[in-house]
Amino acid sequence: MSIIVETQLSERTKKVIESYIDFDFVTSMSVIEETAFILRKLTKISNQDIAEKLRKILEELEIEVIEYLPLEDFLEVLSKYSLLTNDALIVSTCKHLGIRRIATFDEDFKRVDFLEIVEF
Repeated sequence: MSIIVETQLSERTKKVIESYIDFDFVTSMSVIEETAFILRKLTKISNQDIAEKLRKILEELEIEVIEYLPLEDFLEVLSKYSLLTNDALIVSTCKHLGIRRIATFDEDFKRVDFLEIVEF
């Protein structure tokens, strides 16, 4: 989000991307949906412009978008970590794919024992 629209976190976000540029970037549909929602709410830009901005950043950073997740993985994470549903979707996607490191400003992810939060 902070790389699409200028925010207080934009500089920190750019530094993280630069530090991890040689890594594979992965995200989930729930993150895409949440980003689109916040962009619409904060900027009042059209859905067409949001779609263009999302496509551009996904292509430029070669971000893979995961569209499938077994239901049981989600339910297990939801019950174990007391996360909001979208956060549980993100965590269960990480668990399903064996992802152990996540870039986020959301403190709730610190409760997840198998994830390392990338420090900015």
